[in-house]
Amino acid sequence: MKSPLFCVALLGSLLLTQIQIEAQTNAVLVAPAVSAADKEAATLEKHLKPILTALSLNDVGKEAKVRETFAAYFKALNVWHDANDAQIKLLWNEFNEARGKQDVTNAAAALAKIDGVYATFQPSHEKFVSDLSTVLTPAQVETVKDVLTINKVKVTYDVYLQIFPTLTDAQKAVVLQNLKAAREQAIDCALMTEKSAFFKKYKIKIEDEYLTAQGYDPKQARKDFAAKQKTEAAAKKTSDNPPTENK
Repeated sequence: MKSPLFCVALLGSLLLTQIQIEAQTNAVLVAPAVSAADKEAATLEKHLKPILTALSLNDVGKEAKVRETFAAYFKALNVWHDANDAQIKLLWNEFNEARGKQDVTNAAAALAKIDGVYATFQPSHEKFVSDLSTVLTPAQVETVKDVLTINKVKVTYDVYLQIFPTLTDAQKAVVLQNLKAAREQAIDCALMTEKSAFFKKYKIKIEDEYLTAQGYDPKQARKDFAAKQKTEAAAKKTSDNPPTENK
Protein backbone atom coordinates (compact mmCIF):
# COMPACT_ATOMS: atom_id res chain seq x y z
CA MET A 1 0.00 0.00 0.00
CA LYS A 2 1.37 3.38 -1.10
CA SER A 3 1.90 6.07 1.52
CA PRO A 4 -0.24 9.25 1.59
CA LEU A 5 2.87 11.33 0.83
CA PHE A 6 3.51 9.31 -2.30
CA CYS A 7 -0.09 9.84 -3.47
CA VAL A 8 0.13 13.58 -2.87
CA ALA A 9 3.39 13.77 -4.80
CA LEU A 10 1.92 11.79 -7.67
CA LEU A 11 -1.16 14.00 -7.80
CA GLY A 12 1.01 17.12 -7.78
CA SER A 13 3.09 15.73 -10.62
CA LEU A 14 -0.02 14.97 -12.69
CA LEU A 15 -1.44 18.45 -12.08
CA LEU A 16 1.85 20.07 -13.09
CA THR A 17 1.96 18.02 -16.28
CA GLN A 18 -1.63 19.02 -17.12
CA ILE A 19 -0.84 22.70 -16.55
CA GLN A 20 2.21 22.47 -18.82
CA ILE A 21 0.16 20.78 -21.58
CA GLU A 22 -2.55 23.44 -21.36
CA ALA A 23 0.03 26.22 -21.46
CA GLN A 24 1.65 24.73 -24.56
CA THR A 25 -1.76 24.28 -26.23
CA ASN A 26 -2.76 27.85 -25.48
CA ALA A 27 0.54 29.10 -26.88
CA VAL A 28 -0.27 27.36 -30.16
CA LEU A 29 -3.89 28.48 -30.30
CA VAL A 30 -3.25 32.14 -29.48
CA ALA A 31 -1.58 33.56 -32.57
CA PRO A 32 0.69 36.54 -32.09
CA ALA A 33 -0.99 39.85 -32.90
CA VAL A 34 -0.11 41.28 -36.32
CA SER A 35 0.52 45.01 -36.21
CA ALA A 36 -0.69 47.47 -38.81
CA ALA A 37 2.92 48.08 -39.78
CA ASP A 38 3.42 44.34 -40.40
CA LYS A 39 0.30 44.21 -42.57
CA GLU A 40 1.46 47.24 -44.52
CA ALA A 41 4.90 45.68 -45.05
CA ALA A 42 3.33 42.41 -46.24
CA THR A 43 1.09 44.25 -48.71
CA LEU A 44 4.02 46.25 -50.02
CA GLU A 45 6.06 43.08 -50.50
CA LYS A 46 3.16 41.45 -52.36
CA HIS A 47 3.09 44.35 -54.85
CA LEU A 48 6.86 44.61 -55.06
CA LYS A 49 7.69 40.97 -55.70
CA PRO A 50 6.49 40.75 -59.34
CA ILE A 51 8.00 44.15 -60.09
CA LEU A 52 11.43 43.29 -58.75
CA THR A 53 11.28 39.93 -60.50
CA ALA A 54 10.51 41.63 -63.82
CA LEU A 55 13.25 44.23 -63.31
CA SER A 56 15.90 41.69 -62.22
CA LEU A 57 18.14 44.54 -61.05
CA ASN A 58 20.90 42.50 -59.39
CA ASP A 59 21.87 45.69 -57.59
CA VAL A 60 21.24 45.99 -53.85
CA GLY A 61 21.44 49.78 -53.86
CA LYS A 62 18.97 50.21 -56.73
CA GLU A 63 16.60 47.66 -55.26
CA ALA A 64 16.62 49.49 -51.93
CA LYS A 65 15.80 52.76 -53.68
CA VAL A 66 12.97 51.14 -55.64
CA ARG A 67 11.58 49.72 -52.39
CA GLU A 68 11.77 53.13 -50.73
CA THR A 69 10.04 54.79 -53.69
CA PHE A 70 7.24 52.23 -53.75
CA ALA A 71 6.74 52.41 -49.98
CA ALA A 72 6.14 56.16 -50.17
CA TYR A 73 3.93 55.84 -53.25
CA PHE A 74 1.70 53.08 -51.88
CA LYS A 75 1.31 54.89 -48.57
CA ALA A 76 0.18 58.06 -50.34
CA LEU A 77 -2.04 56.03 -52.69
CA ASN A 78 -3.80 54.21 -49.86
CA VAL A 79 -4.49 57.43 -47.96
CA TRP A 80 -5.84 59.07 -51.12
CA HIS A 81 -8.10 56.14 -52.02
CA ASP A 82 -9.49 55.97 -48.49
CA ALA A 83 -10.60 59.57 -48.90
CA ASN A 84 -11.87 59.37 -52.49
CA ASP A 85 -13.06 55.84 -53.35
CA ALA A 86 -16.69 56.42 -52.35
CA GLN A 87 -16.96 59.36 -54.74
CA ILE A 88 -15.06 57.54 -57.50
CA LYS A 89 -17.37 54.53 -57.28
CA LEU A 90 -20.44 56.73 -57.74
CA LEU A 91 -18.88 58.44 -60.76
CA TRP A 92 -18.00 55.14 -62.45
CA ASN A 93 -21.59 54.03 -61.85
CA GLU A 94 -22.74 57.23 -63.57
CA PHE A 95 -20.46 56.47 -66.49
CA ASN A 96 -21.65 52.87 -66.84
CA GLU A 97 -25.28 53.90 -66.62
CA ALA A 98 -24.81 56.56 -69.31
CA ARG A 99 -22.95 54.11 -71.56
CA GLY A 100 -25.73 51.58 -71.08
CA LYS A 101 -28.21 54.18 -72.34
CA GLN A 102 -25.82 55.20 -75.15
CA ASP A 103 -25.80 58.66 -73.61
CA VAL A 104 -22.49 59.96 -74.93
CA THR A 105 -22.82 63.39 -73.33
CA ASN A 106 -23.36 62.18 -69.76
CA ALA A 107 -20.77 59.42 -70.15
CA ALA A 108 -18.19 62.02 -71.14
CA ALA A 109 -19.27 64.24 -68.25
CA ALA A 110 -18.78 61.40 -65.76
CA LEU A 111 -15.30 60.69 -67.14
CA ALA A 112 -14.41 64.38 -66.83
CA LYS A 113 -15.45 64.30 -63.16
CA ILE A 114 -13.37 61.16 -62.57
CA ASP A 115 -10.36 62.85 -64.17
CA GLY A 116 -10.95 65.82 -61.89
CA VAL A 117 -10.82 63.63 -58.80
CA TYR A 118 -7.67 61.84 -59.94
CA ALA A 119 -6.04 65.18 -60.75
CA THR A 120 -5.71 65.74 -57.00
CA PHE A 121 -3.36 62.74 -56.83
CA GLN A 122 -1.29 63.86 -59.81
CA PRO A 123 1.53 65.46 -57.75
CA SER A 124 2.11 62.15 -55.94
CA HIS A 125 1.91 60.27 -59.25
CA GLU A 126 4.49 62.54 -60.87
CA LYS A 127 6.81 62.25 -57.87
CA PHE A 128 6.56 58.47 -58.03
CA VAL A 129 7.51 58.33 -61.71
CA SER A 130 10.22 60.95 -61.23
CA ASP A 131 11.78 59.09 -58.29
CA LEU A 132 11.75 55.82 -60.24
CA SER A 133 13.42 57.57 -63.17
CA THR A 134 16.38 58.57 -60.99
CA VAL A 135 17.12 54.87 -60.43
CA LEU A 136 15.76 53.05 -63.47
CA THR A 137 16.14 53.43 -67.22
CA PRO A 138 13.13 54.60 -69.27
CA ALA A 139 12.63 51.00 -70.44
CA GLN A 140 12.64 49.76 -66.84
CA VAL A 141 10.10 52.41 -65.82
CA GLU A 142 7.92 51.13 -68.67
CA THR A 143 8.31 47.63 -67.26
CA VAL A 144 7.12 48.82 -63.84
CA LYS A 145 4.05 50.43 -65.38
CA ASP A 146 3.29 47.29 -67.37
CA VAL A 147 3.53 45.06 -64.30
CA LEU A 148 1.22 47.39 -62.35
CA THR A 149 -1.39 47.05 -65.13
CA ILE A 150 -0.86 43.32 -65.90
CA ASN A 151 0.59 44.13 -69.32
CA LYS A 152 -2.69 45.54 -70.65
CA VAL A 153 -0.99 47.85 -73.16
CA LYS A 154 0.65 45.02 -75.11
CA VAL A 155 -2.28 42.63 -74.80
CA THR A 156 -4.81 45.22 -76.00
CA TYR A 157 -2.52 46.56 -78.72
CA ASP A 158 -1.93 43.07 -80.14
CA VAL A 159 -5.69 42.49 -80.30
CA TYR A 160 -6.19 45.79 -82.11
CA LEU A 161 -3.68 44.70 -84.74
CA GLN A 162 -5.76 41.58 -85.31
CA ILE A 163 -9.12 43.38 -85.42
CA PHE A 164 -7.78 46.16 -87.68
CA PRO A 165 -5.07 44.46 -89.79
CA THR A 166 -4.87 47.36 -92.27
CA LEU A 167 -3.78 50.00 -89.75
CA THR A 168 -0.96 52.19 -91.02
CA ASP A 169 2.14 52.79 -88.94
CA ALA A 170 0.87 56.28 -88.10
CA GLN A 171 -2.49 54.88 -86.96
CA LYS A 172 -0.77 52.18 -84.91
CA ALA A 173 1.25 54.89 -83.19
CA VAL A 174 -1.92 56.78 -82.19
CA VAL A 175 -3.52 53.58 -80.85
CA LEU A 176 -0.41 52.78 -78.81
CA GLN A 177 -0.19 56.35 -77.52
CA ASN A 178 -3.77 56.16 -76.23
CA LEU A 179 -3.22 52.79 -74.57
CA LYS A 180 -0.16 54.15 -72.76
CA ALA A 181 -2.26 57.12 -71.61
CA ALA A 182 -4.75 54.61 -70.20
CA ARG A 183 -1.91 52.83 -68.42
CA GLU A 184 -0.68 56.10 -66.93
CA GLN A 185 -4.02 56.64 -65.23
CA ALA A 186 -4.60 52.99 -64.40
CA ILE A 187 -1.46 52.59 -62.29
CA ASP A 188 -3.03 54.85 -59.64
CA CYS A 189 -6.12 52.63 -59.29
CA ALA A 190 -6.50 50.38 -56.28
CA LEU A 191 -8.70 47.78 -57.98
CA MET A 192 -8.09 45.87 -61.20
CA THR A 193 -11.69 46.51 -62.26
CA GLU A 194 -11.00 50.24 -62.22
CA LYS A 195 -7.74 49.81 -64.11
CA SER A 196 -9.78 48.05 -66.80
CA ALA A 197 -12.33 50.88 -66.71
CA PHE A 198 -9.63 53.40 -67.62
CA PHE A 199 -8.59 51.22 -70.55
CA LYS A 200 -12.26 51.15 -71.60
CA LYS A 201 -12.24 54.96 -71.50
CA TYR A 202 -9.37 55.06 -73.97
CA LYS A 203 -10.80 52.29 -76.14
CA ILE A 204 -13.77 54.61 -76.66
CA LYS A 205 -11.39 57.37 -77.73
CA ILE A 206 -9.55 54.99 -80.05
CA GLU A 207 -12.60 53.43 -81.69
CA ASP A 208 -15.52 55.86 -81.44
CA GLU A 209 -13.41 58.92 -82.10
CA TYR A 210 -10.09 58.24 -83.83
CA LEU A 211 -10.63 55.10 -85.93
CA THR A 212 -14.15 56.14 -86.92
CA ALA A 213 -12.76 59.46 -88.13
CA GLN A 214 -10.13 57.49 -90.05
CA GLY A 215 -12.85 55.72 -92.02
CA TYR A 216 -13.07 52.47 -90.04
CA ASP A 217 -16.25 50.85 -88.77
CA PRO A 218 -15.14 49.49 -85.36
CA LYS A 219 -18.43 47.71 -84.60
CA GLN A 220 -18.38 45.84 -87.90
CA ALA A 221 -14.66 45.14 -87.57
CA ARG A 222 -15.26 43.53 -84.16
CA LYS A 223 -18.13 41.43 -85.58
CA ASP A 224 -15.93 40.28 -88.45
CA PHE A 225 -13.12 39.44 -86.03
CA ALA A 226 -15.47 37.46 -83.76
CA ALA A 227 -16.82 35.53 -86.78
CA LYS A 228 -13.28 34.79 -87.95
CA GLN A 229 -12.30 33.50 -84.52
CA LYS A 230 -15.39 31.29 -84.44
CA THR A 231 -14.59 29.86 -87.87
CA GLU A 232 -10.96 29.24 -86.95
CA ALA A 233 -11.97 27.55 -83.69
CA ALA A 234 -14.38 25.26 -85.53
CA ALA A 235 -11.73 24.39 -88.13
CA LYS A 236 -9.19 23.60 -85.40
CA LYS A 237 -11.70 21.39 -83.60
CA THR A 238 -12.33 19.48 -86.82
CA SER A 239 -8.59 19.04 -87.52
CA ASP A 240 -7.98 17.87 -83.96
CA ASN A 241 -10.88 15.43 -84.12
CA PRO A 242 -11.17 14.21 -87.75
CA PRO A 243 -14.23 12.10 -88.58
CA THR A 244 -13.61 8.36 -88.55
CA GLU A 245 -14.30 6.33 -91.69
CA ASN A 246 -16.88 3.56 -91.60
CA LYS A 247 -15.35 0.21 -92.32
